[in-house]
Amino acid sequence: MHAARARFSQWFINTFVPAVFPRVNPVARWLLSSPLHPVASWYVMSLRFPGRRTGRAYDVPVVYRRAGDGVFEAITSRRGMWWRNLRGATGVTVLLRGRDAPAWVEVVEDDLDVIAHALRSRDLVRRLLVTVPPGDGVLLRVHVPSERLWS
Repeated sequence: MHAARARFSQWFINTFVPAVFPRVNPVARWLLSSPLHPVASWYVMSLRFPGRRTGRAYDVPVVYRRAGDGVFEAITSRRGMWWRNLRGATGVTVLLRGRDAPAWVEVVEDDLDVIAHALRSRDLVRRLLVTVPPGDGVLLRVHVPSERLWS
């Protein structure tokens, strides 16, 4: 069973994600910024940040889970290059539950135990939306001042 799940994860990351995400991400960004955002806001947020070298603006939807007061966790594949721009990034904004808020992101890429724990802590829907093997995962801890979101 574990081998089948690992094969599915590899297929998902290598084939499905590159084919589908470039088409899905613009729709997700539109939905998150529209009055219809409650449809997706409990699972998906958008991280907006500048590129380290070019300064190009990125806007990347990610599946998240709440991990504490003002802390949200998202997991992505380390094969993608976009998350590297978040290492020590300034000027990060999160679009969460229909509101923009400043944030800072802690990138956890080397602590496999922490990444594996975060993967196990997700509910079934989040596990289905993002399938990443622990050795290929990168954990993004998004810190948002909670008064910015709920006031």
